[in-house]
Amino acid sequence: MHTPTCSVPRRTDSGVGVESGGRFPVTGFDPVEVAGLLSGFDPSGLDGDSLLTIVSGLERVVSAAHAAQVTAMAEFTRVRPHTPGRPFGEFVADEIAVELCLTRRAAENRIAQAAEITTRVPAVLHALRTGTLDLYRTRVITDATYRLDDATATRVADHAVERAEGCNASQVCRLVRRAVLRCDPAGARRRHERARTDRRVVLTPLEDGMAELTALLPAERATAVYRRVDTLARDNRVPGDDRGADARRAEVFVGLLLGHRGPGTGEPATGEPRGVRPLVHVTVAASTLAGADDNPGVLDGYGPIGAAFARAIAADPTGVWKRLVTDPTDGSLVAHSRNTYRPPAALDDFVRARDRTCRFPGCQQSAQNRDLDHTVPWPKGATTVGNLGAVCRHHHRLKHETPWRLTQTNGRFCWTSPTGRRYTTTPQKYDPP
Repeated sequence: MHTPTCSVPRRTDSGVGVESGGRFPVTGFDPVEVAGLLSGFDPSGLDGDSLLTIVSGLERVVSAAHAAQVTAMAEFTRVRPHTPGRPFGEFVADEIAVELCLTRRAAENRIAQAAEITTRVPAVLHALRTGTLDLYRTRVITDATYRLDDATATRVADHAVERAEGCNASQVCRLVRRAVLRCDPAGARRRHERARTDRRVVLTPLEDGMAELTALLPAERATAVYRRVDTLARDNRVPGDDRGADARRAEVFVGLLLGHRGPGTGEPATGEPRGVRPLVHVTVAASTLAGADDNPGVLDGYGPIGAAFARAIAADPTGVWKRLVTDPTDGSLVAHSRNTYRPPAALDDFVRARDRTCRFPGCQQSAQNRDLDHTVPWPKGATTVGNLGAVCRHHHRLKHETPWRLTQTNGRFCWTSPTGRRYTTTPQKYDPP
C-alpha cells in the first residue's frame, strides 16, 4: 500500500521554501484556503485499512505544518529585540499570545520549544518535519533537553529520536530520562538543586464549582505529604463514612491546611476551626443572597459559581465575603470618580470589581492586588473610572516600556501591538439580578 508523503516548509538561503525547492506562499497566504483543500474530504465508502492510512498520513501533514509554524515562530522571536539574560525578548510572548489566543505562559512555552527545536536539537525538527514525531512527543524531548548543555542536549535528542518512532509519549518520556542520566549522570544532582527553586503551588479552576490545587515539590517531600494524608484518611475513618478513599484523602488534606478538627484529621470533632481564617471574595446579587432568585455569583480567582454555592460561601463562618451591588438592568457596576492621583478606596474597589482580571487580552491574573494604571498618565489623565484599569505588573511594564499602545473608552480597552494589530477587551458583565 502506498504510504502518504508530503512536502514540508523549510528555511533556505533565499528565504522560506519547501523541500521541492518551491516558494512558500507568504504573500497572500490564506489559511482558510489551505484548510479548504481538506474540507471536501469524504471518508464514506472507505474500508478501515484505507481510513487508517489517511489518518496516519494526515498526522504527518499536521506534524509538517507544526514544523513550519515552529520555524516561523523561532524566526519571529529572532527579529524581535532580545532581553539580556533571557533566551528571547521579555515581551515577545505577548504578541504571540494575543494572536493565537494563548495565555502568556503558554506562548512562552511555545516560543521556548521553537527556539530549542530550531537551534539545539536539529534531529527533533527533522523528525517533526517528516512526521516521525508529533508536536506533543517533541515537547516531551525538549522538556528534558532545556536543562542540558548544548552538546548533551544534542546527544540526548539524537538518542531519543532514533528510538522514538512507534513509541507513545509515556515511552518517549522514559527513554529520554534514561538517556539524560546516561549522558550526564554528574549533572543530575545539579539539576535537582536548581529544580527545587521552582517549587510552587498552583490553583486551577475546574467545572462544577471545583478547583485543582497542585504542588510542585521535591519527590521525597511530596511522597511524605501524600503518605501522611493517606495514613490519616485510612486510620481515622469513622463508622458510617462511606466516601471513597480519594474523597477522604481530599478532606484530610483540607483539614490539615485550614486547621479544621473533625473526622479523618485525628482531632476531636468540635466543629470549630483553628489556625488561619481564609479570605474569600465572592460577588453575589443581594436578591440572590436573599433567595429571591438564583443568579450565578463570582468567586474571585475562580470565576462563575452557582447561586447555592455563592450563598453557602457567604454564610461560611470561617471565611470573609464582600457583596458588590450591580445595576439591575445590565449587571454593570455604578461608576465613581475622584480628582486625585491615588484612587480612593471606593474607586479602587469599583475598578477592580469591574475589570475582574488584568485587562490585557487573554491575561487571567485576578485584578485584586494588581496595579491600577492610568490609561492616559496623570495628571493629564484624570483619576476616574474611565481612565483607570487593572493590569498585572508584567503588562503594566509592557505598556510603558515597549511600542505597545493602549486607549480606553469607558472601560473598553484597545491594545495596539508593535505590528499595528489591534486587540480589544471589554469588561465582563455580571449577570443582572
